[in-house]
Order: sequence, then structure tokens, then C-alpha cells
Amino acid sequence: MQDQKFVSLFPSNVNHYLHNLVFDSQKNKGVEAKVFITLKQYLKKKNIIINTYDIDTEKEPFKYVYIDMPHPWRLDVWKKIILNRGKNTFICNEPQLVNILNYWKPLHFFFKKIYTWYDPLVDNRKYFKILLPKSSLGIKTKPKNFKEKKFLVLINKNMLPFYPFQLLNSQGRELYSERIKSIEFFEEKIPNKFYLYGRGWNKPKKYNLTEKIFGFRKYITYKGEVDDKIELLSNFKFSICFENLTGVNGWITEKIFDCFKARCVPIYWGATDIKKYIPKECFIDFRRFRDYDELLIFLNSIDEEKYSRYVRSIDKLLSDKKFINLWFEDQFASFFLEDILEIQNE
Repeated sequence: MQDQKFVSLFPSNVNHYLHNLVFDSQKNKGVEAKVFITLKQYLKKKNIIINTYDIDTEKEPFKYVYIDMPHPWRLDVWKKIILNRGKNTFICNEPQLVNILNYWKPLHFFFKKIYTWYDPLVDNRKYFKILLPKSSLGIKTKPKNFKEKKFLVLINKNMLPFYPFQLLNSQGRELYSERIKSIEFFEEKIPNKFYLYGRGWNKPKKYNLTEKIFGFRKYITYKGEVDDKIELLSNFKFSICFENLTGVNGWITEKIFDCFKARCVPIYWGATDIKKYIPKECFIDFRRFRDYDELLIFLNSIDEEKYSRYVRSIDKLLSDKKFINLWFEDQFASFFLEDILEIQNE
């Protein structure tokens, strides 16, 4: 039996994930929780124990893995990075829009290998391609009857992008403001058929002075926060599915996958090369339309038969083993072992 090995993980700048809570199925309610829970279980079978960086272990970790650059004030993390340069691996998860430090090349000096979705960085020497892993939780959700489904939903947290950083952003353009445009359009045009969910959309009226910039207003279509996103999406025919940014290749988050799992047809805007990864028959490409009026006309033209074609295409995609192996947690666990930890899988 191989000697037990230890891996240290910085799971992002979210403090809630520390103390190994990122691997706890009861405490981690994040959208991709199953990715990390499966990873820990998989590595344990290989006699490898992975802990968040704040957990002391009986042996020195042989690898330190960082998901996104720590904030500058996290001095304890940066001390570990500096002291363990030869053992550090960096997974560049967030785009520049969210974490500008991810792309500051002087910081890359402290990492032996870097994995990124951002193609211009990939050289297969120090920088390697990675697909952002997805959770398969909810993948077997059964489609609901077309006539029972409500029309259109948007589920997002009302997040403010870091506007000073956007001025420096070389990776496409932000879509936070575009979500607000879509909400205002559908709230005006179809207030009884459009539903808004997520955290932070019920701001009080005193924010009216800034609502045009930041979306601080109280929307009449706002229905509250969400406990089970997949279950909620399954009750709708269509979902506004905009990434945080567009104009880049490969930036594909869980948003479109959550729609697929719920058998809800996504209206997608994000990765420029989305059709390289997702068949066009599975989603509605927002770039096809001149404006929201044209989109709404198209959505209203979709009858039950046309809608069923989308759902059948989604079902076919989610039953494709090659697709599953490319994107979901089991493949990521294997990839983590073989590529990131550089251990042959037996």
C-alpha cells in the first residue's frame, strides 16, 4: 500500500469553504458542491487526503492547489504560496472581470503549473487548458409537461461588477448590465409571464438614484430567493441564461448546464465559441436577435412540438457519455489525480 499523501487546497476566496466545509455535503450548498465532495472521496480511495489550506496535517502536503488568486490581504495564504513555490499549482477559475489578480503574470512565477479556460494563455508548457467542472446533481430530472410550464424566468444574484476593473478588462464585455436590460424589458412587456428570482433584487426605493447604473430597484416580477434551482427551472419553458461576460472563448459556467438538467430551454449569451461545446439544437442563441422584441416574438412562436425538439436534443446531450466524461465531476476527479497531482491512475 502506498504511503498516505496530503494535498492542500485553497478553494477560492469564499471563507465559508474553509475548515473542509467545501467537502461537506451538509454544509456546502454551492452549485458545484458535488465536484469537491466527489474529488475528496475519489482521492481518499487512492490514499490521498485533500484538505483546505487552513487544516494542519500530520505530514507536509506534497502539493498545494489554489483555485483563483487569494485577495491581497490574505497574508497567511500568500506566505504559503511564497514558501512552497515548487509545489504550487494554480487553477485559474474566475475571469479578469471578477478577479484581476488571476491574470497578473508576475504572480504566476510562484506556480509550477497553471490551468485555465482562457485559450490565449495556453502554451502546454506552463499553462494548460481546463474545462470548468460541473456537478451532475439533478441530471436525471424528468421534463414537465409543456402546458404546465410557466413562460420565462431569470435566476441570478444581483451582483455589482467591479467597475474600475472593467476598464482594464481585456476579456470581452460584462453582461451584468444586460441582465438588467432584459429584466426591465420583460417586466414591462409580459409582467404576468416573466419571473425574477435570486438574491438582492428587492432593494428599497431609496436607491432609485442609482438604479439605472446598478440595478438597485424593486422589481414587481421579483419572487424571492431560490432553494432548489434545478427544481425551479424545471417549471419554466425558457430561462434567460447570460454569463457574467461575453466576447471570450471557453468561459462556460454552470448556468447553461443547470437549464439542461431542468429540461428548461436556455436563452444563452456568453462564450463566443459555445457551439464548439454545446450543439445549437439545445439552446436559443441570443446573438441571433436584433433586440428583445425580436426574441419575444420568436419565443411566442414556439409551440409544443418545436419545444419538444429542444428537450429531446437536451436529453440526447445528457445521455452522451463523451459529453458527460468531458464536463462532470468524475472526469474532473480523474483529471485532478493524473494531471494536477501528476499521479498515474491505477
